[in-house]
Amino acid sequence: MLDPLEQRILGVLIEKEATVPDTYPLTENALRMGCNQSNNRDPVMELRDQDMVDPLRSLLEKSWVARIDGGGRSTKWRHKAIERVGLTKPELCVLCELLLRGPQAPGALKPRVQRLGVDAEPTEIEAILIRLASRPEPLVAQLPLGPRERDRRWAHRLAGDPLARAAEAEARDAAIHAPSAVASHGEPVMSLEARVVRLEQQVAELAASLREITDALK
Repeated sequence: MLDPLEQRILGVLIEKEATVPDTYPLTENALRMGCNQSNNRDPVMELRDQDMVDPLRSLLEKSWVARIDGGGRSTKWRHKAIERVGLTKPELCVLCELLLRGPQAPGALKPRVQRLGVDAEPTEIEAILIRLASRPEPLVAQLPLGPRERDRRWAHRLAGDPLARAAEAEARDAAIHAPSAVASHGEPVMSLEARVVRLEQQVAELAASLREITDALK
């Protein structure tokens, strides 16, 4: 599995091969700048030189990237995604955008893969995603329809099962917003809303008591 920095580095290498082939493979500095771009990135990162060392070493060990030593010139890096998992260009570009921007629906992917040289309609992109999901070792998965979403999004599986991560996030969100729970010692734990109501009642009671004391002293 790839951690967030490894995903970003791999996505940038795939992207730059398609968009700036004249400067590909990338030096480490160019790769870091690509990772820190503010456009077409989610989340936006601010990586330093030292932040690149461990992820590149890990990707090298996992055979996702290759190092090219240019004699006296700077070391350069290229991805090995095609050798690693065997992808067509359209499949590679779709995977790239999922690495760079996270889960997306086919309609959102259309203009983003177009800049990488893949001109495809949402239905064609969905077909690509289905192929990637149908591999013996699936590379993507379709997520459940979220609140206020019209189209189901797809996520890559290079960081593990996104469906399991989505279920865990939903469970955490439900626990946070639950009206009440039970503490380990058996006493009820009040929700934030209930605690605010109780505090407002206590303040009102204190104010009433203070008025009574003030009236008694007059």
